[in-house]
Amino acid sequence: MRGLATLLRKGLSLLLFSLCLTTVPGPSSGQAADFRDLESILGRTAETYEDIWVFRFPRSDIQVTIDGESMPTALGFAGWTAWKEMGEQAMVMGDLVLLEKEINPVISALAEVDIQVSALHNHFVGERPRLMYLHIYGMGEAAAMARGLRSALDQTATPKPQSPSAAPVPQPKLNLDTKRIEHIIGHPGAAGGGVFKITVGRPGVTMDGVKLTASMGLNSWAAFVGTNERAHVAGDIAMTGPEVNRVIRALRKGSIDIVAVHNHMLNEEPRIFFLHYWGTGKVEELATTVDQAFEEVKEEAR
Repeated sequence: MRGLATLLRKGLSLLLFSLCLTTVPGPSSGQAADFRDLESILGRTAETYEDIWVFRFPRSDIQVTIDGESMPTALGFAGWTAWKEMGEQAMVMGDLVLLEKEINPVISALAEVDIQVSALHNHFVGERPRLMYLHIYGMGEAAAMARGLRSALDQTATPKPQSPSAAPVPQPKLNLDTKRIEHIIGHPGAAGGGVFKITVGRPGVTMDGVKLTASMGLNSWAAFVGTNERAHVAGDIAMTGPEVNRVIRALRKGSIDIVAVHNHMLNEEPRIFFLHYWGTGKVEELATTVDQAFEEVKEEAR
């Protein structure tokens, strides 16, 4: 019976996940004029998820190694910001990937437009060069905050996006049984940049009265790279306090390393902690351990 219940839960999760992350052609007409300016200011095209505009800032300028092995940018070395219209104002949340020397110039630039720091910490261990992740939050006039963000990015070596006329960058070959990974974890994934990533939203959390969604950073994820016989997995799990050590024990039982436990946000309700992990081994074993950790997240979050 427990096996049947698990299958039913995963089927419902898949349906909810699909509804939550469906990409729509564009924002509603009420926000289009304001938010279109963001693309011009930031110099990037947004991805739209329902009423959320997401901009990504991959640190492809940095060749990251972990324990001496080169890792693709898509494994977790890309910053992002998510924007939500709030009447005459906008909410922005995000996460910037920074070298240590970039941290405080970026913070100073963000402070000029009252974009707040909600966390600063590692997401990996053993990486070279050392990277830090700056989580941010702001509420205000969208264009002004975007100009502040652009100024902050100018304090870093974050690459500018390619011209639309530039030749497409060849995608690394993916040597993983992605269907098997999806079957084990019970959620759909997406391939890109040589990485296969599964993302699961967590509903039921608000911040300053605003309901947060997966595209605003309220999610758990697992990113796989390598081969079926020797893969790496990196990821992040969103948890309430009582779930933290249950998730830790499930991951350690499968020999996946815990690399960080911390907050990403301020003023959220209920309080959410984020756990980052790293593992190496056969992809089926890694996926099974990740699934067992995801199972420790309380039922209403699935």
